[in-house]
Formats: sequence, structure tokens, C-alpha cells
Amino acid sequence: MPFAWILNLDADLELARGTPGYTPTRAVLAAMKPHAARLAATLLGPDDIVVDGNARGYVGRAFCPTPRALGVLERAGATLEPAPSLAILRLVNGRGFSASLGQTLPGARFCTSLAEIVGTLASPPPIGRGWRAKRAFGMAGRGQRRIDAPTEADHAFFASALVEGGLQLEPDVSILRELGQHGMLAADGRLALGTTVRQTCDANGQWLATTTAPDEEHAGALADEARRVGRALHEAGYFGPFGIDAFVHADGLNPRSEINARYSMGFAAGFSPTARR
Repeated sequence: MPFAWILNLDADLELARGTPGYTPTRAVLAAMKPHAARLAATLLGPDDIVVDGNARGYVGRAFCPTPRALGVLERAGATLEPAPSLAILRLVNGRGFSASLGQTLPGARFCTSLAEIVGTLASPPPIGRGWRAKRAFGMAGRGQRRIDAPTEADHAFFASALVEGGLQLEPDVSILRELGQHGMLAADGRLALGTTVRQTCDANGQWLATTTAPDEEHAGALADEARRVGRALHEAGYFGPFGIDAFVHADGLNPRSEINARYSMGFAAGFSPTARR
């Protein structure tokens, strides 16, 4: 059967909320529209559709199978696939889960209290040009900022981040090139990896393009990290597509800057159509 897709690129906003009942604003829907069109052109098969009304006779599939996405598919009449629970999706997509596997930049810390945040910021990072703060959930470069001397606005940012589950503090380094590694994880733990990819983002962290990079010198390190992440995701109860973002900076390789336990904009670049279905 072909697939009926919902390309809910705002999944991180729903996961940040943490409870059912999320509804995207008009502004969010408008911002997603052009990116969803680009994603559909690479991710969908020739007989697939994007849900817009009746989806009977199709298997429902989502960019991320959040409660809202599954609800839209079910109301459209699509046959739902098994999917991880909201609790699991929220766990494995939060930056705290990635931090639990070990920090990958010197001095980085995932903070769950204001005291931890203030204490970490009291000293300069061992590398880089200052601190970068990242909320537990974010997309397209949103939900993060550089911190110098914390301002009143920064403290408001810290407070809202703690409500969502915590704040990642890490050195703000100069990124030389951005990389990625994608995988498809079966419910029984079997893992298929795609080709290492190189990613291009704008100054705000929004995705622009993904190309294959089979000759990347760090391909082996990224594949090893993706396998380790796959094992951790399986132990947490997750199955489905995932990716790790990575980057090369002036002091070396960061093999895991974040984990995306869902599809991503560049997912199709590293997988053949057969493998990703």
C-alpha cells in the first residue's frame, strides 16, 4: 500500500508542550509550508500523497508520529502504523537524552536547575568564544542563543527552558562544516544506516541543502556514533527513522551535536527509496 504523509515539521513544538492538544498557529503553518514542499519532493514515493482530505487505502506515516499527526491521519481514514508513545518521543528527542549518552564538547553540561546554569556560566568554556544555550527542544536553529553576561532576557529564557525539561550549555565554537548520519531502526533493534551526508544551513541554523559525502574523513566516526545512538534509542523503546547531526569545528569533530528521533529534511539524501520505506 502507498503512504499518506503528514509532514509535521513543527513536531518539536508539540513535544516541548508534552501533553496532547497541541495546535499549530497560522504563522507556524505558513512557515512550514515551503519546507514541507521541499521535503515531499525527496521523501515521498511516486504513489504517496500528503494528507489533504481522504486517505483511505493508504498507510499513514508522519514526519514525527506525534498525537496530533496520528490524529490527522486517523481522521483521514489512513491505516496507522505502530508508533512510539508521546512519552518515548519526548524523551529521546530532548537534548537531555543526548546528554545522557555523554557530552561531546569540552565543558558542555545539560542543566536542570538555575543553580547549575549560573554555576556553569560563571567560568568561560575551555574552548570556543563563549557559551551557547539550547532549550531541550528546538527546530531550524530556534530555541538557542549565545550567552555572554546573562541579561534579564537571558534569565527569562533559562526559566522557560527549565519548564520544558532543561537547558544545554556548551562552548560556542566556529563550525567549519556540518555533517549528518541517518538510520532506520526496527522495533527489534535491527539498524540500517544511510550514507554520511554534508549539510548546509544558513546563519540562523535553518536547513538549506543536504548532499551525500561518502568520502568524508569522519564517516567512520559518525557511523560508529549512529550505531551507539541506535542501541540507546532501542533500549529507550524507540523505533523508526532517526538522525544525528554533527560538525567539524576548529578544535576537532563533534560527532553528535543533537539526535533527531524522526525524519529530517536531509533524510532521503542518504537512503535509497527502498531502504527508507
